[in-house]
Amino acid sequence: MNIFMIVMLIFFCVMTVVSYIYLLMSFDEKEQHLYFDDKTKTVFCDGKKIISVRDGSGNYRFIKYIFEHTDRPISVAELEAHVFFGQNVNIVKVLSNTHLPKEIISTFFCVSKNSLTFKNKAFLK
Repeated sequence: MNIFMIVMLIFFCVMTVVSYIYLLMSFDEKEQHLYFDDKTKTVFCDGKKIISVRDGSGNYRFIKYIFEHTDRPISVAELEAHVFFGQNVNIVKVLSNTHLPKEIISTFFCVSKNSLTFKNKAFLK
């Protein structure tokens, strides 16, 4: 009887470790990253093309700027000064004009009236 209990304990320990490893792997697979390829002017999400922008356009300058300034608030004033050359900016309109899918915007951006934060790592459903 003692040997049977030891075998069962070892079996359950092994199954627990395997379950934890599987759980960690499944979380890792859902983590998504955006990538901007400046050569092709294309935004990718884990290798899949999301959008392309025209060189020198406002969308190009905006996309390039947010990828250079990830994980921090970017104010409207900062965008107006560094990206849009003094033009008044509405963040919601700027994001809409990029034609990024809504699920990408809602997942990777924290948007308020006066600023936005681009987080280049997120978990998608």
